[in-house]
Amino acid sequence: MADLDTVVAALADAFQNEPAFSYIVPRAEKRRAALPRAFRIIVGEDIKAGRVMMTAGGEAATAWRVPGRVHESRLDEARTLLPFIRIFGTASLRALKVSNMIKAHLPGEDCWYLHMAGCHSGNQGKGFGGAAIRAGLACADAERSKAYLETADPKNLPIYRALGFEIVHTWQVPAGPQFWGMMRAAR
Repeated sequence: MADLDTVVAALADAFQNEPAFSYIVPRAEKRRAALPRAFRIIVGEDIKAGRVMMTAGGEAATAWRVPGRVHESRLDEARTLLPFIRIFGTASLRALKVSNMIKAHLPGEDCWYLHMAGCHSGNQGKGFGGAAIRAGLACADAERSKAYLETADPKNLPIYRALGFEIVHTWQVPAGPQFWGMMRAAR
């Protein structure tokens, strides 16, 4: 298991300027304060539903949900709702809108779900993110399972394509970011 604090720090930094979180919390300083707290909850939930991995030096981290655990239970949603409201305050409505759109587009079939992937900004472009993702893909491949992800950052599309993902659908959050859903065939 990866060190929780290191994973949270890497993901919070990586998502600081990401389109969906920028839509949810438009002011950078508020986002900088909110993301570590939000990722502590997100990663905690992903640990229960799958696997969290990081590179040896903590440069990049991924949070995967395993087949059969892609969708959050209603109990898990209810248990984390109040903590997220405390973190996001009035931005919670935008966060809920994004979350509901993501949930509506998750695949119905069993797969490994790359819920979160991020590389600390000082280490981007050095292969750490790809290495962290490939570690999870190796698990999916060992089970001959498909892998799914969504991204709201068009800069990520070539990276994910190079790892074998193909766009299977796109959607737009009303008055918010566009998302691309991508699937990688079982290997």
